[in-house]
Amino acid sequence: MKIKIALKYGGFLLAITSIILTGNLDAAAQVKKNKLNVLSSALSVEEYTAPATVFGGVGRKFPTLQAGLDLLILSSPHYNAYRNQLELSNRVYWGEWWYSDRWGVKGFLSEQSFTMFGTGGNSPQANTSHLGLLAKTQQSIAETWKISAGLGLAKTDFVLESQRKHGNSLVSEFRIGFKFSADLWTEAGILTIDSTSGSGYGDQRLGSTGYLIGLSYGF
Repeated sequence: MKIKIALKYGGFLLAITSIILTGNLDAAAQVKKNKLNVLSSALSVEEYTAPATVFGGVGRKFPTLQAGLDLLILSSPHYNAYRNQLELSNRVYWGEWWYSDRWGVKGFLSEQSFTMFGTGGNSPQANTSHLGLLAKTQQSIAETWKISAGLGLAKTDFVLESQRKHGNSLVSEFRIGFKFSADLWTEAGILTIDSTSGSGYGDQRLGSTGYLIGLSYGF
């Protein structure tokens, strides 16, 4: 009789113990599953989060279109004329279109004037204009800094009193820019424009090398 009672209560206790252990194992498995889900979600968010850009986290890092004005604070002509310092009339108007963050094209118009060498107090003024197109590349070097370079061609007009000469110029530039905001940049650089008006006796070298500062707006 005692053996039957012991077996009866022993079986009952074994059943209760099995139920408790099963519940604990299920709870532990659920906790582990929840932790795995949280970790998976965090990794997915990190993997698919795009880097911050000027368009709110997607798309382009730099503006697609940009327009600006440069002042040539120091210019050295490639012909017999004095170098210019802080001459505000020597400037460059330009616009850029960027096919991608790395590659783009630039159109520009440069207007410059230089005082020619003269004798007896006679120093005529030479005026030049350059209308051209460049292929450009740019690269970010920090969060608010970038560098760019360009190479292209320009049509040059040279006017000195009654003389008028023309040339096809080779143009190169190198610039470094600082971003004030998502739209406004300031830049400094070197612009070189070089050509000749021909190969005859009365022809001459045209163009100049200028150091510039400027402002631009991108959108």
